[in-house]
Amino acid sequence: MPKGLSYLDACRILGGDRVSAAVVRGHSRHNRNERLQAAHVVLVFEAFAGCLGPTAESVLVERLGDLPVPLPSAERGYDQLLTALGRWFATATARVTDDLKDLSAGEQITADLPDRAVTRYDEAHETFSGQIPEFAIGIPEPGSGARGLDRLESALRRATSGRDPSRHRAALARVYRAELAEPVLGGDVGDLVLPTLGDAYLDPFFRVKAADPAARPADEHWWDDDVRTDLAEFLAAYLTTTQATEAPLLLLGQPGAGKSSLTKILAARLPVADYLVARVALRDVPAEAEIQDQIEQALRAAIGETVSWADLTSAADGALPVILLDGFDELLQATGLHQSDYLQRVARFQQREAALGRPAAVMVTSRLAVADRAKLPMGGLAVRLEPFNEDQIAGWAEVWNESNAGRLPQPLALASLLRFRQLAEQPLLLLMLALYEAAGHALRDTRADFDDGRLYERLLSEFAEREVRRVHDTRPGAELPALVEAELQRLSVVAFAMFHRLRLWVTERELDDDLTGLGLAPSRSAPTEMFRTPLSAGQEMVGRFFFIQRSHAIRDDHVLQTYEFLHATFGEYLVARLVVQAVRDTERRESAGTMTLRVDANTGDDLLQTLLGYTPLSARLNVLSFIEVLMRQPDTGRLRAWLVRRASSALTRPQYTPRKYQPVDKRIDHWMATYSFNLVLLILKCGGELRASDLFTETDDPADWLQGAALQWRAAVPSRMWLETMAILSVGREWHGDRRDIVVSPLPAALGAMADPNWFNRRPPAGDHSAGGAYDSEFELVPALNSMRLSNDLADDALLHAVTPLLLGLAGSVSSFVVQEENRVESAGFSLTELWMASALDAPRDVKISAYRRAIRAALGNSQGMADSAALLMHSLYVDTTRLEPADVLRLINDMLVAKGLDFERAATLAVHCLLAPGMDSGPGWHSVLTDVLLYGIDVLEVPLLAAALHAVLDDSPEEANRFLIDQLSAVGDGDRIVALERFDPVLKVKLARYR
Repeated sequence: MPKGLSYLDACRILGGDRVSAAVVRGHSRHNRNERLQAAHVVLVFEAFAGCLGPTAESVLVERLGDLPVPLPSAERGYDQLLTALGRWFATATARVTDDLKDLSAGEQITADLPDRAVTRYDEAHETFSGQIPEFAIGIPEPGSGARGLDRLESALRRATSGRDPSRHRAALARVYRAELAEPVLGGDVGDLVLPTLGDAYLDPFFRVKAADPAARPADEHWWDDDVRTDLAEFLAAYLTTTQATEAPLLLLGQPGAGKSSLTKILAARLPVADYLVARVALRDVPAEAEIQDQIEQALRAAIGETVSWADLTSAADGALPVILLDGFDELLQATGLHQSDYLQRVARFQQREAALGRPAAVMVTSRLAVADRAKLPMGGLAVRLEPFNEDQIAGWAEVWNESNAGRLPQPLALASLLRFRQLAEQPLLLLMLALYEAAGHALRDTRADFDDGRLYERLLSEFAEREVRRVHDTRPGAELPALVEAELQRLSVVAFAMFHRLRLWVTERELDDDLTGLGLAPSRSAPTEMFRTPLSAGQEMVGRFFFIQRSHAIRDDHVLQTYEFLHATFGEYLVARLVVQAVRDTERRESAGTMTLRVDANTGDDLLQTLLGYTPLSARLNVLSFIEVLMRQPDTGRLRAWLVRRASSALTRPQYTPRKYQPVDKRIDHWMATYSFNLVLLILKCGGELRASDLFTETDDPADWLQGAALQWRAAVPSRMWLETMAILSVGREWHGDRRDIVVSPLPAALGAMADPNWFNRRPPAGDHSAGGAYDSEFELVPALNSMRLSNDLADDALLHAVTPLLLGLAGSVSSFVVQEENRVESAGFSLTELWMASALDAPRDVKISAYRRAIRAALGNSQGMADSAALLMHSLYVDTTRLEPADVLRLINDMLVAKGLDFERAATLAVHCLLAPGMDSGPGWHSVLTDVLLYGIDVLEVPLLAAALHAVLDDSPEEANRFLIDQLSAVGDGDRIVALERFDPVLKVKLARYR
């Protein structure tokens, strides 16, 4: 948000001139922007003063002259500006109220003064919008189009100075303007007509947010502002405020979102009379060069002349320099240099230029995913281009159909595009879909099996075939399918190069290393021409596929390149495709191998093993989804059985063979674990569940072996990735007779049923499990906690943290297990926790009663913490006394304290409190239960509570029972107990005397 400007500063800028068209006439674009802001401040001040009358003017200047006024800015619309002014008027009102109360202006200070001032400013703003065109900028034009930023050009031309440009500036403008008439994409498309950039470019929707060094633009949650649809108005407003020259604007988007096209459109649309545009493709200039040197090299490439930036700006005649730095992400990816200060360098360049009297606006484009690798300067703006919505997709399709009227088998239909919306939302991928449809491959195919996977297969095969026909135009047609397949397999290696590195891009050097490791060279060899360096395998492989984006930058006179798929799902599909092909080829290679991509058979290795040891296939869940689709063939059952055998071998007899293909460094044990883990994932994607006993057939406890393997998998797979994989699987535990087993299913995970303590305590179900039976687990808590501290990951530590109070307060409850009804075994800690939840959440009566009975049984079986368990249980019952029926409470107390004889101080005290609660005496056997409780707690109950209980018992109980109770009381402490009671309660003394 731009800094505010005070009224006194505004008056100094305007030199005392009244607000009119004259205040901006004849000034440079930047000075005009400054004077426009000053004029706005004067209008704000005059609107407030006009509401109060002439007697207030001197007071207002004195009290408000230095108060900064909110300025118009690109990131907030006109309505938001009025809201900010309303707050300013409220602050101003508070400042001057006491000073004006004795003047006639004081009568105008009412609660609605801020609203009246806003209305007055709005009216003045509308009036001057007819005189000063910039005042109207930022207010959307109803019904106007939104193509090619034409509204931007229209708005700025209304405010143009009309000056003739210098020779160099005019040449730049002609070059940039010519881009509008160029096809939106280069290359041969046969008889089709590609729309021009000016026609095909639809103004994208966007989000904008003020940036600072702590900004996280790559994080989706950082973008909490609403989507805006007025890009032309936003850019026009931005370029007519001083904010544009204070810090760079960062334009962000996904690959293929149209970032570079936006800079071309901007360069073409900005009026040459008022703007000096320099578009710099950062891929074509030295990465390590200073900003000015990069600009000057781009200018030479554009107009074919060497021109000094200082000379060019000096001859600008008031035009505002606008520098468009396109492809910051390419600097980051291709050079590998630490460029986190690049935007800060841009901001310092702007500061220097402003100090030299030639302020410049700078916009920088970057791919969204790498935006966090640079610190955004304070005062800058970040803009994120949004994917196309349905209306924009329809509008683009209309342009395509108009450009190719009479050339298409049938018009491109919106419904067909929306079936593949994730592709159609990005302009470049939308063009790819249009080209695919135009080639006779109907996107409107309504067959149920025509899904994303089949579309990708057709798209990739189509473009691969086109390139094969071009590159191998002399080869017989019969060889075409094999050549196309070879191209796709090589392209899959490109996808794997990114996949293994957990990135969406790969450098040329990395790709060459991978291709070499797999024994792949360029698909054709030819002598070099004109002394040019021969293409590397990576360059030759990806250079001809337009759905791969190539980024490059220049460092030390060397061109450094990286490659990236326009949409991540292309790479994910190709990874899945190669994996499934490798499975089929490896399974039947003894009879006939079909793949041209093979690993040296002399090593005993195969492509499947080579590819699967580095990265879990679950690193991208889309890969597993594609594998599942591609596995749906008649041979799935045979492949699954083969994969089970191979996984069993990999788990029980793991082997590692050194190989040339090493995309990333990997510990040998982690490589073997990742390989077996991926085989298990492939088995599950063939369909059906997988049992530990399927993999470990020679052991009495296959579950133990699978758990051991899982520990190895977990060590080899990054924690977050591991948990994401566990989220798509269900894991169950079973018994087969006395043999434990684990069942893994390809179903989404759920909380599921309670773990079976007999299973993890290795106690077969055929043993003695009568209700009430108890046993202790064979582990010690302290060593177990130490083990967890050593090996826990985030999820384990979070769960451990949650149960720490239970571990510290009732340590024995964790390892003490009790058999409940229906042979259900629970630890005491589990039963008590479930009871606390039922009580705290006021569960239904039957749920509570069941929880109490199981908790009582668990407490009785918890020999290590019986006192604490009983007291905690009784505390819950005390809370639930008024929620349960008296008969329920009496039965539960009888079960816990009487029938089992748990005479502990805290439990007995709480039991008495429960029994003395209002209405409890209506329960059957109340007197008997209370008497029994007193007998068990007579020596530990506090005197006041014991006295109250004795009153209740002695009044209604049979004389014989009372006499027995008093005899027991008299025996406590040689009669000291009864003496204390008589001293405390004289009335009770009289009652007790009857029985002594």
